[in-house]
Amino acid sequence: MNALELTTNLLTKKYNNVKDLLEDIASNEEHALFVFAKDFAREMLARDFRYNWLIDKVDDLNSLVVKQLQDFIKKYYLNVLFVTKVNKLTIYLQKNDVKNAVAWLMQRYVSLLKNLFDKRSSKALDNISFIYFNSFKNGEELISSSI
Repeated sequence: MNALELTTNLLTKKYNNVKDLLEDIASNEEHALFVFAKDFAREMLARDFRYNWLIDKVDDLNSLVVKQLQDFIKKYYLNVLFVTKVNKLTIYLQKNDVKNAVAWLMQRYVSLLKNLFDKRSSKALDNISFIYFNSFKNGEELISSSI
């Protein structure tokens, strides 16, 4: 059983409706969805040779991706409740389809992770930020010297 199947089975038993699921995800940074989303991301990145290098960075970038996903849910939550624009999340909420909402959120997690390194994305990290992030994580200090 892969991470997506495991997560959808677990969360469909826990949540009866999509509204409660979204509220819990938006308020809890350590929600079960995010724990399983990391494993799902590793599975998906392993299938795409262009992103194999990112597999080892999933844990490090998790908090950034979780924050973006929570912000996304909070931003569009009112649009989902009071339909002004129809998107997949709106459809799942109207149908009360927890299974597909969980699958969509997990795929959205992977997309946000990939978008951190896509220059076309407004959320993309630049190379200097990523180098600084890696050196800070490893306990190294960046020393800029001018001669």
